[in-house]
Amino acid sequence: GLNMSDVTLEVFYSKTCPKCPAQKKLVKEFDEEAKVKMTDVAENQGRAKNHGVLAVPTTVVDGPELDEKVGFKGVTSEDRVETAIEVAKGDRDPEELKSDGILGKLKEMLG
Repeated sequence: GLNMSDVTLEVFYSKTCPKCPAQKKLVKEFDEEAKVKMTDVAENQGRAKNHGVLAVPTTVVDGPELDEKVGFKGVTSEDRVETAIEVAKGDRDPEELKSDGILGKLKEMLG
């Protein structure tokens, strides 16, 4: 079966960003369902660039059932994170992510 480490939640943040602490706190609550990673964009500029991160906070979700990583900007609701985790695990239809206005493919959002 799938275990929690199959899904990764990565929050790209900066120390000066006023909204980042709220998003980091929200994502940390999912640490039993996914592998949670906090990435400081100032210290990891290459990684942020590779993920198309143009603003902080950006939360990137990755998992076995996602064709490509899903990213969303700003502070999100718990429901959005939950949906993304379930889709990444294969428990929900990926269409549910696409129909959500704020959650889009990184390319579509940032392209």
